[in-house]
Amino acid sequence: MAGKGRVAKYQADRTNQKLYFCRLACQAAGDSSDKQLYQAHCETAIFHLYGTFLAFMQELAQFYSLDMTAPTLESIEQALKERTQISPEVQRLKQLQQQGFLANVERAYQRCLYAVLPDQVTIKDANDSQRQPSDLIVNVVTLSNQWLPDEATIREWRQQFLELIEQLRAGMVEF
Repeated sequence: MAGKGRVAKYQADRTNQKLYFCRLACQAAGDSSDKQLYQAHCETAIFHLYGTFLAFMQELAQFYSLDMTAPTLESIEQALKERTQISPEVQRLKQLQQQGFLANVERAYQRCLYAVLPDQVTIKDANDSQRQPSDLIVNVVTLSNQWLPDEATIREWRQQFLELIEQLRAGMVEF
């Protein structure tokens, strides 16, 4: 049982660490006067905030003694269903994933991973002489980042996630 405690503590520490890294990235964004550097720090904060979610999934899997290396809400729910158990934590997270701050975090994370194409850019066939060259460097610097939440919004999401995790951990008491 002592080994299980160390692993559970590591999982909680990792979740807390990701929240801390998110806070540091938000601070760096707030201190930045350069637009691209500000964007980089905001994206970093979003990556760490989403990483918090992934780390908390591992924490939940460990709490329920599930042997999963990359747990998801669905995989945890399915494994517990096979044991005829339910997880109030999974239910709450699924609700927030569909509609709530967690849905916003996931949407922002996906937008950080995949380029948002401007409406005016259309790719035509290779023989079209009016086709504009796609210069990645220029595009990264000149694309609008209106889709990117500002650091205040990310801080708010972080605070909501921190409070949620504290609430869920309070209910995850082993008897």
